[in-house]
Amino acid sequence: MSLRKIRESKSFSVYRFASQMGLTTEELINIEEGKKAPRLCLAQKMANALGLSFEDFARHYYEKADPQQLDEGNRD
Repeated sequence: MSLRKIRESKSFSVYRFASQMGLTTEELINIEEGKKAPRLCLAQKMANALGLSFEDFARHYYEKADPQQLDEGNRD
């Protein structure tokens, strides 16, 4: 299941969840689509808000993420 579907199943709108996480809606969508990797502290915060373990969050994130984009994100 994608992070977006998990978020929606918890009745979080994209705007509400992004605001709660301190993100813009565009930043949240990029994370949900696997286009941008969240920093570890943000990933843990998102996992907690979604009721997921960090391991489950990572599994759902990496299920969607493009490995090439992840490599590019590590160059920051």
